[in-house]
Amino acid sequence: MSVEIKSVYPLSPMQQGMLFHSIYAPNSGVYFEQITLNLKGNINIFAFESAWQKIVNRYSILRTFFIWENRPTPLQVVLNQASLPWTNLDWSSLPPTEQQQQLSEFLKTEREQGFALNQAPLMRCTLIKLGDETYKFIWSFHHILIDGWSLSIIFKEVLSFYHA
Repeated sequence: MSVEIKSVYPLSPMQQGMLFHSIYAPNSGVYFEQITLNLKGNINIFAFESAWQKIVNRYSILRTFFIWENRPTPLQVVLNQASLPWTNLDWSSLPPTEQQQQLSEFLKTEREQGFALNQAPLMRCTLIKLGDETYKFIWSFHHILIDGWSLSIIFKEVLSFYHA
């Protein structure tokens, strides 16, 4: 499998710090971000997943990985394309207490898995069906990619793509 590189950039000072701390304590979960949303309604799962993939296609930072080994300075490498890791789970047959236990375990496992910073994309999404028209959406990503100011932009565009 060949990987097509679009661009290579130096890291910002903030990214350099995040990379250092992430490498220094790889199992700490530092800079691992998780956003969990409750969704209600008749969700078109294919359209929702496609909307998120369009965001990855649109923003180069979401197709970025980092290289630092055997280099004088670390670099971020942007791929032409990256497939967003997406998981659909159906827990609708489980009682609510078991759903909550499963969710707690899932979130913990996701955090422990973390991200390999030298592999793009540094994010993944999971949509869990909890009942009729009730879902839990989990977006996990490394903070080195996205600051807090960008989150609302991403969610707004996901919803725009989804409704289109």
